Amino acid sequence: MKATSKIILTVIFVHFLISILAGEERILGKVVLHETAGLARQMEYVEFPLQVTMQDSANQEIGMIAMDRASGEKIYCQTIPEHKFPAKHTMVTRVVFPVAVAAHAVRTFSLIEDKAATHQPTDLRMEGEGLELKIENEYYLADLTKKADPEPKTHSSGQIRELLIKLGFNQLLTNAEDRVHWAPNFKREELEYYTTIAHWENPREYHVASGNYLIRTERRDAAPDHPEIMLTAVYNFYSDVPYFKFYSEMDFIQDLPLELLRNDEMTTDSIFTHLAFQRPDGKTVDVRFKDRYDLLRNQPIENDAPWICFYNIERGFAFGSIRLRYDNHNRSGELSPTYLPRTQIGEWLDRKYWNRRLINDHLTCVPKGSRYLEENAYLVFKIGKADRFEKIRYWAERLRQPVKVEVIPAENE
Repeated sequence: MKATSKIILTVIFVHFLISILAGEERILGKVVLHETAGLARQMEYVEFPLQVTMQDSANQEIGMIAMDRASGEKIYCQTIPEHKFPAKHTMVTRVVFPVAVAAHAVRTFSLIEDKAATHQPTDLRMEGEGLELKIENEYYLADLTKKADPEPKTHSSGQIRELLIKLGFNQLLTNAEDRVHWAPNFKREELEYYTTIAHWENPREYHVASGNYLIRTERRDAAPDHPEIMLTAVYNFYSDVPYFKFYSEMDFIQDLPLELLRNDEMTTDSIFTHLAFQRPDGKTVDVRFKDRYDLLRNQPIENDAPWICFYNIERGFAFGSIRLRYDNHNRSGELSPTYLPRTQIGEWLDRKYWNRRLINDHLTCVPKGSRYLEENAYLVFKIGKADRFEKIRYWAERLRQPVKVEVIPAENE
């Protein structure tokens, strides 16, 4: 049996060598995946930049497959051109593909250009143009479009206005006053009300990349009514998984006194009955909304809590945030100012929200060079019968401890 397997693998490699010699394919590099957390992965997305030599300057997209050097398994790769260096005939492209990895395993893939590689159909879909998009997979539908009223929803900001939880629930998460996702938000002292990223109107820099695995939107502009803050926002929507990611960065290019600075905020109409979260020490807290006051007064939710979620106990649907990155260091490596940082839970006008408070309702002087960066994965799921939080724990463990990726360029093979 082992001899037969070796013969099959030899035939596969010979086929690729013949193809490469014929000019149909070329080896672009090697990627080694190390699973170090002791967690089996069934749908782990691997993403990394790769520098490649451009052979055809008119064609930026590269057909690529990743071939496991041990098993011969071939996986189609999505490539997203990001930067070109024409004088050096070089391009930096983002490579994305899903993979299964056993606990403590190491997998090595050859990255092979294959002009005949075809997109594999997935459940990921996008409709609309520009900032007016609707993006969905089998688990959710995210609506990023604007609406005629009320005023906060009228802007072409590219933020999620509504989110439909599928999973057999078809439960629409809405915010009657504004968008469901309206953070980051900020307030300078001379303003009566704070403003949010949802007040952006056609941000100056905007890029969309779409493929079978990943739809990515990237925006960058000064924060609304706060030109001292350069704001970056990136959504990543994936196929075949129940989460999407949001990366944001607030870079202070001028000194600015602020009364409020918040992020990781989701606000929905009052459809959730319970709150749950994990403290940094690993303890899980599960409480009815109406019973939360004394608990959170005595010990607020930490800003580095690994995950937080709202759920409806009667119907079983849930929506949560998995905190992936949280970094308030400035450009010199020192901590940027905060005031009573914490994760806040609230109710207002029949709406429920969570947010991460960086400056908590107190005038705080933020110097030029300060920076606030975070990345979160937003997960839709069904609460379990034996363990209500099995799903969010599963994804939090893996997303917070991704496989380690080692990229080796072709010339160093």
